Amino acid sequence: MPTDYLKIGRRWFALIPVVIILISIIVWFSTRETLPKTIRIATANEGGLYHEFGKALEQSLEKNTSCDVIIVETEGSGENAKLLSEGKVDLAIIQSGSRKIDNFSVIAPLYPEVLHIVARNHSSIQSIDDLKSHRVIIGPEGSGMQSSALRILKHYGIAKDIITTSDVYFKDLLKHEKIEAAIVTTGFMNRDLQRMLASGHFQLLSVESSKAIVTKDPVFHLSEIPRGLYREGPSIPPKNIPSVAATALLVAQEDENELLIEEILAAIYNGGVALKFPTMISKEDALKKSPLTLNLESRTFFNPPDHVSQVTETIETLAAFKELSVAIAAGLYLLWTRRKKKQEEQQVKIIQKQKDKLDTFLNKTLEVERAQMQTTDIDMLKSYLDRVTEIKLEALTRFTHEELRNDQSFSIFLLQCANLISKIQMKIQNCSQ
Repeated sequence: MPTDYLKIGRRWFALIPVVIILISIIVWFSTRETLPKTIRIATANEGGLYHEFGKALEQSLEKNTSCDVIIVETEGSGENAKLLSEGKVDLAIIQSGSRKIDNFSVIAPLYPEVLHIVARNHSSIQSIDDLKSHRVIIGPEGSGMQSSALRILKHYGIAKDIITTSDVYFKDLLKHEKIEAAIVTTGFMNRDLQRMLASGHFQLLSVESSKAIVTKDPVFHLSEIPRGLYREGPSIPPKNIPSVAATALLVAQEDENELLIEEILAAIYNGGVALKFPTMISKEDALKKSPLTLNLESRTFFNPPDHVSQVTETIETLAAFKELSVAIAAGLYLLWTRRKKKQEEQQVKIIQKQKDKLDTFLNKTLEVERAQMQTTDIDMLKSYLDRVTEIKLEALTRFTHEELRNDQSFSIFLLQCANLISKIQMKIQNCSQ
């Protein structure tokens, strides 16, 4: 029997290297990250800065990866967040503070989105308070632009005193003369805004309470629209205009592919995208100027540790070692449990057979006990005593299995033999007197 176990054990252990290799390959294939074939980016309407940034990112990604990039035009932050949460896009550009993004992962802060209060020249609107009772474009329903506009109007206490228009794009001020103003929150490089202001038909109003707004509302930070930014001769604006700004964020799902995030960051900061947007937050300032915590891959990208290559290699080695260790442990555990289970099954069968035989010996002692009760003949009693001893010795010789000897039934058998021997000895002693 031990020889058979040894042969079986050798066969199983000969398979261990093969099993380890197979499990390692399976683990590697199932856990390795690859880039998706198609990357979908939710931006905004064509002409807006979200859309322009998306197009620039599309060109860089398609140039440096084998992925197809699709730009999804939307109404802005609200729709972008909805599409991302539903898994219909992989990336989305969202204005900070426009909605909760707890279930998203912030990849990078892109650029400040500055609040512009645009009013027609020579109108009665000379300050934010003058917007009362006038038609004002505040951006599409659910957009970050509308969210910022409502925050500002609420701060000035006039949110209910204006006639808001959300179904008209702000550049339509050029053709809708009955609409007198717009609240536009966007980056300085927005082409639609540049063209509209360059027409010379509009003025920009100061956000005089900018410091108070920033103090009360963490979504905004202080900003300023520089003199002559949108036109010279005459300058628009004619002087520096105090304002506030939110931040455009590039976000993804919380469990997004780490390799994809690395490629996106490389495309933005190493692939030339950042150079096309002068107001974009630099790689060096990204951590400091992001209003929300960035994901781990982004933090590592923006603040790489010393000896990056060594750290990366070490991490990759540890990861590979972990996977291999898990595979080896899993393989050995499966082999060990299977082998142990078979051994236990064989042991149970052996013990059960010996228990069945033990019952036979126990019955023999019962026959002797009944027989000795019916005689007082000393010679007969001595023969019964010898018979019990022989039964006991034969059982001890045949039942060598340790687990059976520790079993309660074997203890009962030995106790039965001992009691019967004592009983017969006492009877012999009494009959001899």
